[in-house]
Amino acid sequence: MRSLQFKGGPRIGIAGSNASTFYAQHWLAQIGLETSPVEAIEKPVVIIAAGNFDDVSTQPEKSDTPTIVLWDFQNGRNGDGLHAAAAAGVSWVIGHADGLPLSLPIDIPEKWCGLIGSNLALSILLEANLQGETTARRIDISSADTLRSFADQNSGNHAEIDEGWARNGSVAVEHGGIYPQGYFACRDGHVGLVGRSRKDWAAIRDVIERPSWSNEERFDDPFQLAADSAEADSLLTQALAKFGKDELLASAIKHGAPLAPVYTADELVSRDVVRRGYFNDDGSTNLPFEIVSRGQQ
Repeated sequence: MRSLQFKGGPRIGIAGSNASTFYAQHWLAQIGLETSPVEAIEKPVVIIAAGNFDDVSTQPEKSDTPTIVLWDFQNGRNGDGLHAAAAAGVSWVIGHADGLPLSLPIDIPEKWCGLIGSNLALSILLEANLQGETTARRIDISSADTLRSFADQNSGNHAEIDEGWARNGSVAVEHGGIYPQGYFACRDGHVGLVGRSRKDWAAIRDVIERPSWSNEERFDDPFQLAADSAEADSLLTQALAKFGKDELLASAIKHGAPLAPVYTADELVSRDVVRRGYFNDDGSTNLPFEIVSRGQQ
């Protein structure tokens, strides 16, 4: 395993400020990489710049330093993650079929934009570490394009059409053209089910102890069920209501079924699903792992 050593202070310069650059700095700080205003670094390896169409002072000029420009909305346009989610179609399809569309949780688009930007910055640091030099280039990343790629993925199905992606509560509509896909209620909460094959659907039916309906031929093909899942959804929910989350998880592990409980933060801690210290007192989260220096290992 190769260990990367970045010595001599900050190597990543920050130009301008928006939500995406804030989160890029946050993600980099999580792994111990320091950033600094670009003017404070004599020779940065990479620059992360805030996209701001109106403020030319924040726009990086042509430079020999690789530059990653993060846009909270769309390349070359001012706006924030709410605009990005709307433009990408993501917000429009969140919510119940008979209700209004819902927005994404706050800052989700900008967090993803910042995460991709920080990953690219790391790749450029790796390039410098391995080759001793970098290639001058500018890379623009926008929240809208990031979310649009999610929408394009999720709208695809077995018929290669995108009309099927619409608001449908907790159940994905024709996602992948196979059944089941979504969140289902059980006795004490909800579980997520992501069937990807006939084998997965068979294992899920084993988990719910094969009620009589599940052995009928018309419920045997998960690809056909995906086309019209209303009856199967109702029967599956009734079957899951007999079991608790922990019970279903244990059975899913036994049968190899793609099922996961939806646990609260307290439940995650009490069941040792996450490490101690993962949640702060205010409910915010840390990395799922701890970074320890070699001297402390």
